[in-house]
Amino acid sequence: MNTINLRSGPISPLLIRLGLPVLAGQAFNLLYNIVDTWFIAQINPSDPYLVGATGLVFPLFFIFLAASFGISGGVSSLVARAIGAGRAKELDQTAESALALALSASTVIMLFMYPFAVPLLQLFGGKGLLLEYGLEYLLWLLPTVPFMLAGAVFTGILQGEGRTKHMMMAMMIGTIANIVLDPLLIFGARMGIAGAAFATCLSNALSLVYLVVVFLIRTSNVTIHWKISNISSSVIVEILRVGLPQSVLNLLSSISFIFYNRIMTDIDPVVLTSFTLYSRLEQIALIPIWSLSSAVAAIAGQAAGAGDIKRMKQTLMTSTWMGILVCGLLLLGYVLVSPWLFAAFQTDSQVLATAGQITPWMATATFFVLPVFMITTIMSTAGFAGMSLAFTAYRIYFLNVPFCMLGAYVIGKTMTSVLGAIVLASLLTLGSGMFAGLLFFRALETGRLKIRMSAVKE
Repeated sequence: MNTINLRSGPISPLLIRLGLPVLAGQAFNLLYNIVDTWFIAQINPSDPYLVGATGLVFPLFFIFLAASFGISGGVSSLVARAIGAGRAKELDQTAESALALALSASTVIMLFMYPFAVPLLQLFGGKGLLLEYGLEYLLWLLPTVPFMLAGAVFTGILQGEGRTKHMMMAMMIGTIANIVLDPLLIFGARMGIAGAAFATCLSNALSLVYLVVVFLIRTSNVTIHWKISNISSSVIVEILRVGLPQSVLNLLSSISFIFYNRIMTDIDPVVLTSFTLYSRLEQIALIPIWSLSSAVAAIAGQAAGAGDIKRMKQTLMTSTWMGILVCGLLLLGYVLVSPWLFAAFQTDSQVLATAGQITPWMATATFFVLPVFMITTIMSTAGFAGMSLAFTAYRIYFLNVPFCMLGAYVIGKTMTSVLGAIVLASLLTLGSGMFAGLLFFRALETGRLKIRMSAVKE
């Protein structure tokens, strides 16, 4: 196999080499998120419910992302381990098998979402104008799903191979298209908030077209034969074995927003707009950790396929320190400039004041959990996504949600008490994550855990 060798050499340069293209693509994607939020806010700058509606829909959009991340993560892990173990047959059956899975998942999601859109949004705290805007946004966003999931197949293959430049190009194409289409559809076609959703759909379609072309010209070592007979049930099962826990992991995060949204709207509906504003712009500081996670998945996955546990540990340590340093500085910068950033998107004084209160607390909480991203990435890419899922469920439903509810309804019953509870939960997450990582590697080294090298028999 003519593949990129990630199994030897210094780790830091490899992380930078693989991470930089993803960082560039994520930066373009972030630019889209910021511009998209700004365009939506400009529909009526004095209406706080327009931006809040995107936050209302986010838990459902997170379900789409959960399926996308699950497919991408499962495919990436399979490809990386197959390369590390020299399993050519698996690589040859990956694309068609994963595309069949993506098509099936898209159909299920859309058949469920359309008839239950209103009750789901009401469950997340939607009412009045917030519900009206949210429903309009969601219905035009739903056609994005098949493009997202099919694109996840191709990006998963490229990530497993370490060919991150094409991932960057796909993200850049989608972002540029979205930025161009937003004003044309929102204001030119007078679609309003629906135009923002439809622009997202069209831009995802263009990204998918680019990725298909990449594979048609044989840039990847994974060949698409476009044959139904090439769909392998054992490959699909292996993708699901790793990817399904990742999807459930993200789905659990989505479900948690039912509680978070309800807590925020119980305090004041405007809080949801403030939190949405904060979280969208916080992504500026989180781009490096996502980029490093992508690089870690390729390097640690190939090391896992080769049975090189020492290199997996080295990858974890190096990426963690890099992430803490870079993201920590960016989070600090975000806190310092946030008043000016928020003022560019909102004129409502209550929204701005609440966002200013949220920012230092949430940035601190995010900083504490940065190492956990690397630990769970290593677990998933080595084929132990179930462990990553278990830890994430513990983090959300035994720490974050209960602590938030205590702060909102029992102790303090103010926004400050909720934010303090979030920071405390993040500290406990950090300690628990480090302990879980230590146990994970000890189990690998002693043989209590064994890395699964293959999905099919040759």
